[in-house]
Amino acid sequence: MHIELRKLRVVAALSEETACYTAEVWIDGVRSFAASNRGHGGADDYHRLGSVTEAEVNAWLRANRTARVYRGVTLEPSLEHEVAHLMDVAEQTKAMRRKLRTSVMTIESDTVYTYPLRGNSPAAVIAAIRKAKPDADVLNDGDEAVITRAVELLLAQDDAADGS
Repeated sequence: MHIELRKLRVVAALSEETACYTAEVWIDGVRSFAASNRGHGGADDYHRLGSVTEAEVNAWLRANRTARVYRGVTLEPSLEHEVAHLMDVAEQTKAMRRKLRTSVMTIESDTVYTYPLRGNSPAAVIAAIRKAKPDADVLNDGDEAVITRAVELLLAQDDAADGS
């Protein structure tokens, strides 16, 4: 089961205890739910648009995903936790793309590093990194798979730093 978010809109100004957002949840290429949260601390709302039910998605996630630890709390797989993770991925990817405009980022031994340009061209910094660290994956000229891997690594590092 491939779950993705489309038309994600996060309204940070209205987010109090939880993220205020709206999104479409697509499952296996089919628009399946309209998802939202008003940002006041309640659970997400899912309006079913397709044939799959939230209970079916939750059962599949419990059978096929591992529990995540977030800030020391174990979260069993569910649609709500999957949507929260996908929102984190979207936010981290957006932030990473902004950072790639002013720095060079790499993956070295499963750790993401940022190298500021400090007046140098990105090509010069990338060349120096490749010379010194030929095994490093450079995100600036990497494909989507490299960026996705970097985002997942950063999210895992954040979770570890939060006490998981």
